[in-house]
Amino acid sequence: MAVSSMAEAQPVRQMLNGLRAEQGLGPVTPSPRLEEAAKRHAMDMARRGFFDHEGSDGSDVMQRARSQGYIACAIAENIAKGQKTLTEVLGDWAQSPGHRRNMLNAEVTDYGLVRAPGDIWVLVLGKDGC
Repeated sequence: MAVSSMAEAQPVRQMLNGLRAEQGLGPVTPSPRLEEAAKRHAMDMARRGFFDHEGSDGSDVMQRARSQGYIACAIAENIAKGQKTLTEVLGDWAQSPGHRRNMLNAEVTDYGLVRAPGDIWVLVLGKDGC
């Protein structure tokens, strides 16, 4: 099973940071460590056939980020399933109050976004080392 990395994709930065700019917020930048945390969770869900913020090992997003050496003082996670395109998943998240709140969190500075088989999407946003 392959995972599509979205961290370096220009459309992600444009769409996510465009939404943030509309609200007067600074941009977020790609983080390889958050991308790896997102990838591990997305693949766990794809392989084991579940969909939840809690990992099959009982982990939460903070634990998954820390396992990659990302010591967050702010962390948020969006998950989605079934969207076929980046535009669709980011649009759906932007229309959902909780997901939108995560993407517009003024504290976060970094992100990792992946798409796993089965159209499972995981976006992790955070701020490291504070």
